[in-house]
Amino acid sequence: MKHIICLAHGLSLSLFSIISIAADNSEAKMLTTSPVNTGAMLETLLGLVLVLACIAFLAWLLRRTGRFNSTASGEMKIIAGLSLGPRERAILLQVGEKQILVGVTAQQIQTLHVLEQPINTSKEQTNTTSFAERLQQILQQRGQS
Repeated sequence: MKHIICLAHGLSLSLFSIISIAADNSEAKMLTTSPVNTGAMLETLLGLVLVLACIAFLAWLLRRTGRFNSTASGEMKIIAGLSLGPRERAILLQVGEKQILVGVTAQQIQTLHVLEQPINTSKEQTNTTSFAERLQQILQQRGQS
């Protein structure tokens, strides 16, 4: 019985060594060319630059459209904003029942005017349509022509 176990063990070791030698030879053949060549490196770098450019463009677009506006418990919100220059903006704030027009620069924020009668913003909201609605309108117009 011991002889059979030793023979089986010897066969498994010799089989394993043959497989490992064959694997070493095949790895040597596969590694004769560099896995990182100039084309692969360039493709990877261009993909990375493209992804970073997309992220930067989306951040710029969200910032320009004012989608980062946040509310503080619903009591303070930005109603409207107007760009007056590269770093200057006029912003209409709703604070409780009052509306305040402020000027915002890189260095300061200054109150320009406190409105006696609030501006009705419901008219502006009915004129704006969502992206999906606007896309549907364009597709219907193209289908008709």
